[in-house]
Amino acid sequence: MIEGEYESLKAMYAVSPGFIPEPYGWGHYSQDGKECYFLLEEFRLVGEQPPDPLRFTAKLAQLHKRSISPTGKFGFHTTTCHGKVPQMTDQWSDSWSEVYQKHLGYMVKQDQEQNGLWPEFKVLCDITLEHVIPRLLEPLQSDGRSIKPCLVHGDLWDENTATDMRTGEPFIFDPGSLWAHNEYETGNWRAVRHRLSNKSYVRGYKSHFPASEPGKHPVH
Repeated sequence: MIEGEYESLKAMYAVSPGFIPEPYGWGHYSQDGKECYFLLEEFRLVGEQPPDPLRFTAKLAQLHKRSISPTGKFGFHTTTCHGKVPQMTDQWSDSWSEVYQKHLGYMVKQDQEQNGLWPEFKVLCDITLEHVIPRLLEPLQSDGRSIKPCLVHGDLWDENTATDMRTGEPFIFDPGSLWAHNEYETGNWRAVRHRLSNKSYVRGYKSHFPASEPGKHPVH
């Protein structure tokens, strides 16, 4: 978990240093016979959360646009975590649909291993993984369309964003990154429990990074 966050911060800091705290290092130590791990990064004084929508979304879109995948593919070079939960980020593929399918499928597998089989839920998960994801995501890279692998924070919700009290500028932290379709980043914002669900954030982001085509899919 610590190594994944460090690698995420390092990758994002290389693209947008002012928008990300500088990571200094990570490692492990023993305390009372227990293995412990640490992450050392630049201190930022947290202010308003989430930040001003116009300035925040402009910097986020800039991070996405400036980033260039080292392989030209979707994925990441190491495992990152969503909170404490490991993600299947350590994969590379030209297909965003394939990466996302494996990524979500790994989460479903972990849920079943920890909480047991829920037959009705498994049916819905299988349908989502085998049919819904390809149906929605494959058109982004078909019929001459393409999408750029963008470096995303990976867990961007209200409490992982803030205004720096010293500079007044927005910044983000506590990532679990991967190279993804840029709209993966704003998925969390659809949940009404998040203040980022306010339409001003989505509207502000799209003003800098318009939605990918096709915007809507025909119903069959």
